[in-house]
Amino acid sequence: TPSPSPNTTAKSNKRNMNNNMSGIDQALGLVPQSITAAPPHPTVPHSHSHHNKSAAEIDADEDSDDSQSSYVCQFNQDSCKWECIKSDYKSVVLQQVMDQYENKDGSRATIDQLKEFGITVYLAEHGCVDMFLLKQVVQHVSASKTDRSKSQYENQRCLLYRDENGRLYNLTLNNGCSGLAGTWKSLLVSYSGMQSMVALTVFTRAYACADVMGAVLKPGYLSLILGLILYEEISHVWLNVSMFVRGTPSVAAFTLLSAFDSDWPRKLVVFMLALTSAMEEGSNYQRYCTLAGIGFAMILLAANLGARAWYFMKWKPIKSGGPIMSTFLAPIVSLFVAMLTGLVFPYMGFGRIQAGGKAAVQLVISNCIVVALLFVASDLDFLQKFIVVGSQACNQENVNITLGIWFTMTAITCIFAAQKITPPETHPEDGDLILVEDQTSPVGYKVPNFPDFPIDPIHFGSKGISCCSLKLEMVVGLVVSVGIGAFVVSTGLYDYMGSANDFITSASG
Repeated sequence: TPSPSPNTTAKSNKRNMNNNMSGIDQALGLVPQSITAAPPHPTVPHSHSHHNKSAAEIDADEDSDDSQSSYVCQFNQDSCKWECIKSDYKSVVLQQVMDQYENKDGSRATIDQLKEFGITVYLAEHGCVDMFLLKQVVQHVSASKTDRSKSQYENQRCLLYRDENGRLYNLTLNNGCSGLAGTWKSLLVSYSGMQSMVALTVFTRAYACADVMGAVLKPGYLSLILGLILYEEISHVWLNVSMFVRGTPSVAAFTLLSAFDSDWPRKLVVFMLALTSAMEEGSNYQRYCTLAGIGFAMILLAANLGARAWYFMKWKPIKSGGPIMSTFLAPIVSLFVAMLTGLVFPYMGFGRIQAGGKAAVQLVISNCIVVALLFVASDLDFLQKFIVVGSQACNQENVNITLGIWFTMTAITCIFAAQKITPPETHPEDGDLILVEDQTSPVGYKVPNFPDFPIDPIHFGSKGISCCSLKLEMVVGLVVSVGIGAFVVSTGLYDYMGSANDFITSASG
């Protein structure tokens, strides 16, 4: 019989595993010393028929069964009995350590406990948080902690902030990334791979009119289709490529690395087609600009399909660094890679492909048939008049031959890729994860036991020209403002000056 005490934790059948995670390099300056490791992972409590059990019953279960369970046992003073309630083992243990040691030794005991749970801890000290530090954390996580071929518990990480009193907080961003994350997740749910495939194939019919003089396409009509009907399928391509292909850990991390928070590619496509509609109808300029806008839209459709396919096939992200991926060309190169992936494995970007096995192969076959039938039906003149207006007057033979070969090749590649996809399996450790996913954290996760410490990266931006004082910059700004205003006013007085000159000339003559 256990001796009475305020709290005790009963846990059975612990396993030993070798440490397989390395701490972050001290050269990064993120932590004063290595504080990351992966000791044995506590096991997850299995389900039991009764919520409350006595200590004796638990001992009996341990003797008769090797199931691994976690309980928090408390002695009830009123009933003079032990009450053991099944609970999340890791969260309870961490909270006990926090309560026991509070902020002693800079919360070292709490950090060590996180290490024992196999969590990589990125620690930002008080007064040391800046844009360089945040980007270094994001780059390290993207390179080493986004391997989707591993279970979720093997990629656990958190970013903590330690204040001057040794208290720990979750370091999060307060720059509007939570709203962007909500929009992005809703678009992921409403995204339709079927619509993307049909649009990608049917839009190719416009290229049959590339050399047809006088062919009249309707770019304004296409801009409405893309902007309204295919909104989800062409939206946030930069974010999708960054998250799925480059392995960016969270939306907050994307806002740190990306120079464009707005969905500029989608806006550019819709604006380009809308602007082209104002050109002279039937002119070569309008036709070529319309084909360019359609081609850009097809790139967005293929890139979004490819980014999702990359994620569902659990490919490793493209590593940053090197002569290209460490420059401003990295997003463009990643977009090109995602587009190629979407053209070679288009059906792998469908959400239901994650079922794997026979279900995934059947999905590829059925969708290939449907898309092919819809593409063939779009060759009928009365349908082309409503889909790609003007293409009904062009010869579609070359387009049909090219797309026929493409249908065959993509069906074969996707069938072989689909049969390798296995249904997602839940590891026993995944049921007792101490971290929760949070897109406002630069690393994508946070510890619910800690409060948040939100920061706005705008405060880490440029501080202005270091050699100029604030007063000097204000003087320069006033001079520039007056000059700009005078220049704009002078353009409006041009006609008046011409009339005045004519009057003076006539009066003197």
